Amino acid sequence: MAHTPHSTDPSTTTAPFSPPPDQLVWTTVGNGPSRQIIDEWVRYSRRPAILRHVNAWPFMPHRVEHLDEVLELAGFGRAIDDVEGDQFLWRLVREAEHDDIAARIVLHRMMPAIMNMARRRGPVFHGGIEAAMNDAIGTAWIIIRTFPHDRRPRKIAANLARDTENYAFVRQHRLRRVPELQVGDEKLYDIFELRYSPDKNSSFDDVMAEAQESGVRKQHIELLHRLASGEHSRDIAKEMGMSARTVRQHRKDAVEEVRRVLLNN
Repeated sequence: MAHTPHSTDPSTTTAPFSPPPDQLVWTTVGNGPSRQIIDEWVRYSRRPAILRHVNAWPFMPHRVEHLDEVLELAGFGRAIDDVEGDQFLWRLVREAEHDDIAARIVLHRMMPAIMNMARRRGPVFHGGIEAAMNDAIGTAWIIIRTFPHDRRPRKIAANLARDTENYAFVRQHRLRRVPELQVGDEKLYDIFELRYSPDKNSSFDDVMAEAQESGVRKQHIELLHRLASGEHSRDIAKEMGMSARTVRQHRKDAVEEVRRVLLNN
């Protein structure tokens, strides 16, 4: 299916940039969380196992061959008052309550709004645009998974964006109310790689046990267990006498090591 690309990177100070011809969500940014999420989407958007999963949903109007087609069904690029796209997005959000793949598609549907709000808030946000992006993505994931779709069945995209910005940047004590989640490449590794490993019913503890037996360093296993139990990287950093950014880098290294070891077994 041919796609008409839409710029989702609001930066206009650089030279004109031609987006990939078959990519709906794109950015001119060379690194950071938005780059990671978009690159991972490109790698997984045609994966047969993912497409089989998506095409099995009962509300799909037809089979798709690329995940961008699902974005279009969910109203991407359509008029703001498009009823058909809004209704499909509502069904997708309802599915996302218990389906990681559906939630990840909704997150990608929201990426243009997320990138715009992070760029607007970044200059006055502690840590800058990248930190704002991380907070926005993590918050959006929670909003998507817990959205009260039965009580708010219309204007889904606008409501998701409004709730995300409110919880990520407006409410005063958001760090106490919204736990830190895996984002970017780590979230995608968790959803797409571990979900479709040979034993796709493995729990987190089972995966960590297998990873440790396969040679993943003990400190990486311990860090992932602490984060999974709800501890915040800032608290871990304070206890260990290092910066939160260093802890986040250790988290990324740990996820990559687990992924590499499990996929090579």
